[in-house]
Amino acid sequence: MPRTSDKKERLIAAATSLFHKQGFTNTTLAHIAQYSEVPLGNVYYYFKTKEDIGAAVIDTRHEKFSQLYVDWDTIDKPQDRLMSYLDQYEHTAESVTENGCPVGSLCQELNKDPTSLSEKADNVLHSQLEWLSEQFKEMGLEDSKKLAIHLVTSLQGGSLLANAMHDKSILVDQISRLRGLIAKV
Repeated sequence: MPRTSDKKERLIAAATSLFHKQGFTNTTLAHIAQYSEVPLGNVYYYFKTKEDIGAAVIDTRHEKFSQLYVDWDTIDKPQDRLMSYLDQYEHTAESVTENGCPVGSLCQELNKDPTSLSEKADNVLHSQLEWLSEQFKEMGLEDSKKLAIHLVTSLQGGSLLANAMHDKSILVDQISRLRGLIAKV
């Protein structure tokens, strides 16, 4: 199997960071090249358009969550799996406060002008909802889909407010409340 190019990995990492910090629309291929320290001409060898690198960023995020689901599914109790999911948000609270939720913000921005790229980004959230719904269902809760939507809505709302108010405690408090609700089930 051919080895993935270091330059390609650097370009995806740079794009991931820049899309999170300044948005997809405000990021150019020149910005990505400069941030990754890859000559602009080389960018086109790996990605013909910004949409192509956007798709690679979304695929990378989706793969990351897919691997987390596999890891979390090794945990015996669904309540503990949900707590691990919340841990993921808590570990990124500082970054989310500074730049917004990397998945939610990208979905929101891309859905202002829907394309196949916006659908691809939306699928990252859909996969979260499906996984969360499975956890609630395994707990014997009939309204598992609504509970999954409530959890994601609470986290996305907390992320938005923490970012807008520059106050990490808003998101951390929301996570704490969600932990309390999950523990009661």
